[in-house]
Amino acid sequence: MAGPEAVASTGRRRRVVALGVTATVYLLAVAFIVFWPVPVDRPAQDTLPKLLESWHAAGVPLWVDYQLIEWLANVVMFLPWGVLGTLILPRRWWWLVPFSGLLASAAVESAQYVFLPARFASSADIVANTAGAVIGYAGTALVIFCVRRRAKR
Repeated sequence: MAGPEAVASTGRRRRVVALGVTATVYLLAVAFIVFWPVPVDRPAQDTLPKLLESWHAAGVPLWVDYQLIEWLANVVMFLPWGVLGTLILPRRWWWLVPFSGLLASAAVESAQYVFLPARFASSADIVANTAGAVIGYAGTALVIFCVRRRAKR
């Protein structure tokens, strides 16, 4: 029969493997999206304006437009970066999570600019991606803090 240390070690190992697999799948998905040779929303270019029109007719403010939705999609795309980075790295290295989100986003936009002429490199995308990484990081760090604080009680 395994002792508590062995059970805890097995649990940690499973957590590390699960986080590693999740991070790998996430990074592959992001690479697929950002290095696709044409804008990934191209198939929806006819649908999105019609959808926005119906939303506006239903009372959604006019400032909710294609640019906002695209910007928010970039934020959402990098939320897992912040979550996974915070869960994977030791606490003393958490500061790297938002910084690495900024660097990764700048690298992606630079690569799109240089190698993908049909894509549009944008500093707004860098800001949105970095915001997503920061929000994911901050939210995860807050949850970890609250859980640990509650566990001490």
